[in-house]
Amino acid sequence: MSTTAPIDLHTVSVHDNALPEELYKKLMVFSRRARWQYGWNTPSNPTARYWHHEVGFGNKQNTECISENVRKNPAKILSEYQEWLLRLFPENTKVLRFYLNAYTFGTDGWPHTDTDRGGEQTALLYLTKEWKPAWSGATAIYDDEGNVTRSVMPRRNRLLSFPSNVLHAPQPLARAFMGIRIVLVVKLGFDE
Repeated sequence: MSTTAPIDLHTVSVHDNALPEELYKKLMVFSRRARWQYGWNTPSNPTARYWHHEVGFGNKQNTECISENVRKNPAKILSEYQEWLLRLFPENTKVLRFYLNAYTFGTDGWPHTDTDRGGEQTALLYLTKEWKPAWSGATAIYDDEGNVTRSVMPRRNRLLSFPSNVLHAPQPLARAFMGIRIVLVVKLGFDE
Protein backbone atom coordinates (compact mmCIF):
# COMPACT_ATOMS: atom_id res chain seq x y z
CA MET A 1 0.00 0.00 0.00
CA SER A 2 1.36 3.39 -0.91
CA THR A 3 1.69 5.88 1.92
CA THR A 4 -0.38 8.30 -0.17
CA ALA A 5 -3.24 5.94 -1.06
CA PRO A 6 -6.38 7.08 0.78
CA ILE A 7 -8.46 4.64 2.79
CA ASP A 8 -11.98 4.10 1.50
CA LEU A 9 -14.23 5.37 4.28
CA HIS A 10 -17.33 3.51 5.48
CA THR A 11 -16.16 0.15 4.10
CA VAL A 12 -14.18 -2.80 5.40
CA SER A 13 -10.77 -2.87 3.74
CA VAL A 14 -7.54 -4.81 4.22
CA HIS A 15 -4.14 -3.37 3.28
CA ASP A 16 -1.08 -5.62 3.32
CA ASN A 17 2.46 -4.26 3.65
CA ALA A 18 0.74 -1.07 4.71
CA LEU A 19 3.45 0.84 6.57
CA PRO A 20 6.96 1.76 5.50
CA GLU A 21 9.19 -1.02 6.83
CA GLU A 22 11.21 1.13 9.24
CA LEU A 23 8.07 2.57 10.84
CA TYR A 24 6.58 -0.89 11.25
CA LYS A 25 9.76 -2.27 12.84
CA LYS A 26 9.81 0.56 15.40
CA LEU A 27 6.17 -0.08 16.28
CA MET A 28 6.95 -3.77 16.75
CA VAL A 29 9.77 -2.90 19.17
CA PHE A 30 7.53 -0.49 21.07
CA SER A 31 4.70 -3.04 21.33
CA ARG A 32 7.03 -5.56 22.99
CA ARG A 33 8.28 -2.99 25.52
CA ALA A 34 4.94 -1.30 26.30
CA ARG A 35 3.65 -1.37 29.87
CA TRP A 36 0.75 -3.77 29.45
CA GLN A 37 -2.17 -3.89 31.86
CA TYR A 38 -4.08 -7.12 32.25
CA GLY A 39 -7.77 -7.13 33.11
CA TRP A 40 -9.19 -4.78 30.49
CA ASN A 41 -12.69 -5.70 29.33
CA THR A 42 -15.42 -4.79 26.88
CA PRO A 43 -18.44 -3.04 28.45
CA SER A 44 -20.75 -5.51 26.67
CA ASN A 45 -19.02 -8.34 28.55
CA PRO A 46 -17.32 -7.17 31.75
CA THR A 47 -16.06 -10.69 32.55
CA ALA A 48 -13.86 -11.01 29.43
CA ARG A 49 -10.27 -10.03 30.19
CA TYR A 50 -7.33 -9.13 27.94
CA TRP A 51 -4.17 -6.99 27.81
CA HIS A 52 -4.31 -3.24 27.13
CA HIS A 53 -1.94 -0.28 26.76
CA GLU A 54 -3.63 3.14 26.69
CA VAL A 55 -2.07 5.94 24.64
CA GLY A 56 -4.61 8.63 23.74
CA PHE A 57 -7.01 8.54 26.71
CA GLY A 58 -10.16 8.70 24.60
CA ASN A 59 -13.12 6.39 25.18
CA LYS A 60 -16.07 4.93 23.27
CA GLN A 61 -18.18 8.06 23.79
CA ASN A 62 -15.40 10.54 22.99
CA THR A 63 -15.97 13.02 20.13
CA GLU A 64 -13.00 15.32 20.84
CA CYS A 65 -9.66 15.01 19.05
CA ILE A 66 -7.00 13.40 21.27
CA SER A 67 -4.12 13.58 18.76
CA GLU A 68 -2.24 16.02 21.02
CA ASN A 69 -2.20 13.35 23.77
CA VAL A 70 -0.52 10.98 21.31
CA ARG A 71 2.02 13.65 20.31
CA LYS A 72 2.91 14.17 23.99
CA ASN A 73 3.54 10.46 24.58
CA PRO A 74 7.23 9.80 25.36
CA ALA A 75 7.26 7.02 22.72
CA LYS A 76 7.67 9.26 19.65
CA ILE A 77 7.03 6.32 17.31
CA LEU A 78 3.33 6.56 18.23
CA SER A 79 3.19 10.17 17.02
CA GLU A 80 5.05 9.15 13.84
CA TYR A 81 2.46 6.45 13.19
CA GLN A 82 -0.40 8.85 13.91
CA GLU A 83 0.97 11.35 11.38
CA TRP A 84 1.46 8.60 8.78
CA LEU A 85 -2.07 7.28 9.33
CA LEU A 86 -3.74 10.69 9.17
CA ARG A 87 -2.31 11.21 5.68
CA LEU A 88 -4.52 8.32 4.48
CA PHE A 89 -7.72 10.06 5.57
CA PRO A 90 -9.42 13.34 4.67
CA GLU A 91 -7.96 16.58 6.00
CA ASN A 92 -10.79 17.01 8.53
CA THR A 93 -9.95 13.72 10.32
CA LYS A 94 -9.61 13.70 14.09
CA VAL A 95 -8.24 10.96 16.34
CA LEU A 96 -10.85 9.86 18.89
CA ARG A 97 -9.07 6.85 20.44
CA PHE A 98 -5.54 5.43 20.28
CA TYR A 99 -4.50 2.27 22.16
CA LEU A 100 -3.03 -1.22 21.92
CA ASN A 101 -4.83 -4.46 22.82
CA ALA A 102 -3.27 -7.88 23.15
CA TYR A 103 -4.47 -11.44 23.56
CA THR A 104 -2.80 -14.63 24.66
CA PHE A 105 -4.29 -18.11 24.61
CA GLY A 106 -7.17 -18.19 27.10
CA THR A 107 -7.96 -14.47 27.01
CA ASP A 108 -11.26 -13.51 25.47
CA GLY A 109 -12.40 -11.08 22.86
CA TRP A 110 -16.09 -10.28 22.63
CA PRO A 111 -18.33 -9.00 19.82
CA HIS A 112 -18.55 -5.24 20.20
CA THR A 113 -18.63 -1.95 18.34
CA ASP A 114 -16.09 0.83 18.85
CA THR A 115 -18.90 3.39 18.82
CA ASP A 116 -22.66 3.58 18.45
CA ARG A 117 -22.37 6.56 16.09
CA GLY A 118 -22.09 6.33 12.32
CA GLY A 119 -19.48 8.20 10.30
CA GLU A 120 -16.41 7.02 12.25
CA GLN A 121 -13.70 4.61 11.12
CA THR A 122 -11.41 2.21 13.00
CA ALA A 123 -7.89 1.48 11.76
CA LEU A 124 -6.48 -1.71 13.28
CA LEU A 125 -2.81 -2.56 12.68
CA TYR A 126 -1.60 -6.11 13.41
CA LEU A 127 1.81 -6.09 15.13
CA THR A 128 3.15 -9.59 14.56
CA LYS A 129 6.31 -11.03 13.04
CA GLU A 130 4.41 -13.91 11.48
CA TRP A 131 1.06 -15.66 11.65
CA LYS A 132 -0.06 -19.20 10.94
CA PRO A 133 -3.67 -20.18 10.17
CA ALA A 134 -3.42 -22.91 12.83
CA TRP A 135 -3.13 -20.17 15.48
CA SER A 136 -6.67 -18.84 14.70
CA GLY A 137 -7.16 -15.33 16.17
CA ALA A 138 -8.85 -13.72 13.16
CA THR A 139 -10.85 -10.53 13.48
CA ALA A 140 -14.47 -11.36 12.67
CA ILE A 141 -16.75 -8.72 11.15
CA TYR A 142 -20.48 -9.35 11.66
CA ASP A 143 -23.63 -8.23 9.85
CA ASP A 144 -26.77 -6.93 11.59
CA GLU A 145 -28.03 -10.50 12.10
CA GLY A 146 -24.82 -11.68 13.78
CA ASN A 147 -23.41 -13.60 10.80
CA VAL A 148 -19.69 -13.33 10.08
CA THR A 149 -19.35 -11.42 6.81
CA ARG A 150 -15.57 -11.15 6.84
CA SER A 151 -12.79 -12.85 8.74
CA VAL A 152 -9.37 -11.21 8.63
CA MET A 153 -6.34 -13.12 9.85
CA PRO A 154 -3.53 -11.27 11.59
CA ARG A 155 -0.57 -10.77 9.30
CA ARG A 156 2.67 -8.88 9.55
CA ASN A 157 2.13 -5.21 8.59
CA ARG A 158 -1.57 -5.68 7.79
CA LEU A 159 -3.95 -2.75 8.33
CA LEU A 160 -7.66 -3.47 8.68
CA SER A 161 -10.04 -0.53 8.37
CA PHE A 162 -13.79 -0.66 9.05
CA PRO A 163 -16.68 1.56 10.17
CA SER A 164 -16.42 1.91 13.95
CA ASN A 165 -20.09 1.07 14.48
CA VAL A 166 -19.72 -2.37 12.84
CA LEU A 167 -19.92 -5.35 15.19
CA HIS A 168 -16.53 -7.13 15.32
CA ALA A 169 -14.45 -9.35 17.61
CA PRO A 170 -11.05 -11.00 17.89
CA GLN A 171 -11.58 -14.73 17.60
CA PRO A 172 -10.07 -17.03 20.24
CA LEU A 173 -6.47 -18.07 19.84
CA ALA A 174 -5.58 -21.73 19.43
CA ARG A 175 -3.70 -23.56 22.18
CA ALA A 176 -0.88 -24.02 19.64
CA PHE A 177 -0.21 -20.25 19.71
CA MET A 178 2.46 -19.54 22.32
CA GLY A 179 2.84 -15.79 21.83
CA ILE A 180 0.87 -12.59 22.10
CA ARG A 181 -1.50 -11.21 19.43
CA ILE A 182 -1.10 -7.41 19.43
CA VAL A 183 -3.15 -4.80 17.59
CA LEU A 184 -2.72 -1.02 17.49
CA VAL A 185 -6.18 0.55 17.28
CA VAL A 186 -6.97 4.10 16.19
CA LYS A 187 -10.56 5.32 15.98
CA LEU A 188 -11.12 8.28 13.69
CA GLY A 189 -13.88 10.85 13.33
CA PHE A 190 -14.53 13.36 10.60
CA ASP A 191 -15.61 16.98 10.99
CA GLU A 192 -18.27 18.02 8.50
